[in-house]
Amino acid sequence: MRAAMTWQWASVWPVWLLALLGAVLVGALQPTDGIVWLPIVLGVCTLVAFAIQLGGPTEPGLVERLAAAVFGTIVVLAVASAILVPLTLL
Repeated sequence: MRAAMTWQWASVWPVWLLALLGAVLVGALQPTDGIVWLPIVLGVCTLVAFAIQLGGPTEPGLVERLAAAVFGTIVVLAVASAILVPLTLL
């Protein structure tokens, strides 16, 4: 049971980290157009989540791991959006 939990988090947190990195890059490189670029970051993170889950061991819980990865990405990007929206209005 412990190995399954380790695999689950080992395959989910890199997607969250990618979302954070993408949000920081968007905020640094395109602060006024960040709202346009964040959905692209979400799409890339979703594709990466699928690639990680389908490229790893085929264990039960694929849907839960994908949901955790994508939901965490949405939370990270929602926080980034809350920060970037005031910059867009400047």
